[in-house]
Amino acid sequence: MSEPLLVTGSYVVQKAHALESSPLDMAIAGMEGAAVRFSADAISDAKIRASYMDNIKRMSIETKAEVTAGKISAREGVEFCQEMRNRIMLEHRKFTSAQGLAFAERKKKLPPTLQETLDKYALRAENIEYNKLTAEQKNKVHYSILESSGRDNAPVSHVTKKLRIMGKVGILITATFAVYEIMNADNKVKETARQGIIIGGGAAGGGLAGLGVSAFCGPGALVCAVAVVLAGSIAGGIAGSMAADSLDEELEEFSKWKIL
Repeated sequence: MSEPLLVTGSYVVQKAHALESSPLDMAIAGMEGAAVRFSADAISDAKIRASYMDNIKRMSIETKAEVTAGKISAREGVEFCQEMRNRIMLEHRKFTSAQGLAFAERKKKLPPTLQETLDKYALRAENIEYNKLTAEQKNKVHYSILESSGRDNAPVSHVTKKLRIMGKVGILITATFAVYEIMNADNKVKETARQGIIIGGGAAGGGLAGLGVSAFCGPGALVCAVAVVLAGSIAGGIAGSMAADSLDEELEEFSKWKIL
């Protein structure tokens, strides 16, 4: 019977091991990745695209901060980021689908009494006609219209009020970009979308030129333009949202996106 072979000497042992990303880090990366893809396709202006991504990053930082502070659990942070990712991807699909284009075509049919419609919202919010509102007051009305149109899209994750507001406004902003670019798309881009091909570089064209919104909004006023187009088609109006406890905080968050 042979003796066992004994090997003596020093061994090189790796003492440092790279840790895998945590579920929260992975969820944040997923949310940011979806936002990058959406912004590349649906936001043609480079400065606005950068601002959009800065605010998504701000949401990521806030999520981590609230988990670290113990205000929400890591699981709740993961669920919030996953939900935001899914909502952003949904708006991306709307932007590149025939369904989204059909939605935009319906919204293009402005009511003949657009001025009266906007005045109705302005009177409810500020008790004066729309054309007499200050820029800040118009911003409030525009946000309320967007909020009314997307009220069912607010995040449902169990997170803090601050993070919930950030998520809600982020979703509304994302949806606004999608609708605006669809309405601006030329026929070639529309056909590409109908065939299910991802649109690169943002939609171009002058689809909004004939909508009559320039008199209300001026050139390049993205949020105003979409709010005006949506104004006549929102069921229920904005009476409820104007009394919401979180309206002031939502308006403050809305102003941080700097996309007007």
